[in-house]
Parts: sequence; C-alpha cells; structure tokens
Amino acid sequence: MLREVLVVKRSVLFKEGSFEGFIPVEEKDFYKIIMENFEYRERADMEVDENYKQVVSYVWLINPETKKVFLYQRSPSGYEKRLHNRYSGGIGGHIDKDTEENSEKPIETAMIRELHEELFMQKYPEPKVVGWISDDSNPVGKVHLGSVAIAETIEDAKPAEDMEFGKFLSIEEIENLFSNPENSFDPWTKLSWSFIKSYLAKLN
Repeated sequence: MLREVLVVKRSVLFKEGSFEGFIPVEEKDFYKIIMENFEYRERADMEVDENYKQVVSYVWLINPETKKVFLYQRSPSGYEKRLHNRYSGGIGGHIDKDTEENSEKPIETAMIRELHEELFMQKYPEPKVVGWISDDSNPVGKVHLGSVAIAETIEDAKPAEDMEFGKFLSIEEIENLFSNPENSFDPWTKLSWSFIKSYLAKLN
C-alpha cells in the first residue's frame, strides 16, 4: 500500500546552512521552514532520495518530579529491522499523510499519535519541540530530520507494542547502560542525550 510521508527539500531546509548532530530550537528553529514548505511523498522513494529530508517526530518522556526519563528497548521482531534490540529515549516516527494531512500542526499531531500507539498511559502529555537532529554520517540519517520534543508527565507509562522493555530510569541508570559496550543505542538517542540531561538539571 502506498504510504506518503511529510518531507522537505534539503535545498530549502538548509538554504542558510546545514548542521550535524543536535541543535536546540533557540539556535535554529526549522519549524517555520517546514510548515511553509512541506509536502507528502511516497516513503519508499524518499528512503533513497537525498534531495529530501523526511521529518520524523522524536519525543522524550520525562518525569519532572523524579527527574527520570523513559527509556525503552525495541523488540527483536519489530517492524523496523534496523532498530531491533536497540535502546532508545525517543518515541515517534514518520508524519503520515493518512493521519496528519488535515492537521494544522502535523508534527505535534504525529507525536501525540505515536505516544498513543507506543505507550499505555492514563493521560497523555503534550509534547513541546525543543530541537532538531540531522546526521548525514549514514544513509538513513541522510534522508531524515528529527524533530525532538519533550513531554513531561508524573504518570507511569507502559509499553504498548513492539517494545521488549520500557520504563523510567534515572540519569545514573541510563549512563550505566551507555557505558556497557554490549548495549546498542539509537544514534538519535546518543545525539540528544546531553541536551536531555541538561534539561533535567534545570528542573526545580
């Protein structure tokens, strides 16, 4: 079945210069550029077309009271084979025409949809976009732009599907997972983790 996702031409997105890694919205906010120039194109084509960047939602779930972060591990039998067994702090995915086309805020709508699909919660928090990720060091990264958000909640969250493991962990617990060479992490988690730690440190 044809699946169209939200994309932006690389030449338009990076007209004033590209970047590598994570940058906060205060440094460069691509939101306006995306909203004024996005289009929907077939995902299969976009996965191999470096003239476009697929915008992907990426939400970190944070408990501001305990200062813990939700971290999960993908199932070895999940849909995305390239993510099997990897730890990740970001919940999200592509912005689909089928579900987001009529939304005035497709990025946020996709984020909320993904939270509902991936997690069981009593009340789902509103994500706030805090930064962007671009990583052209690999073929997958070259065709994706991460829209990184934080959603604060004091409630628990349980994995809904496609997760082997998922719970709130302290900074120390996550750092210990990072330090174990046997653990594999989603590259975007590694790129945005420093910002998340700094964000937690600023919470009262």
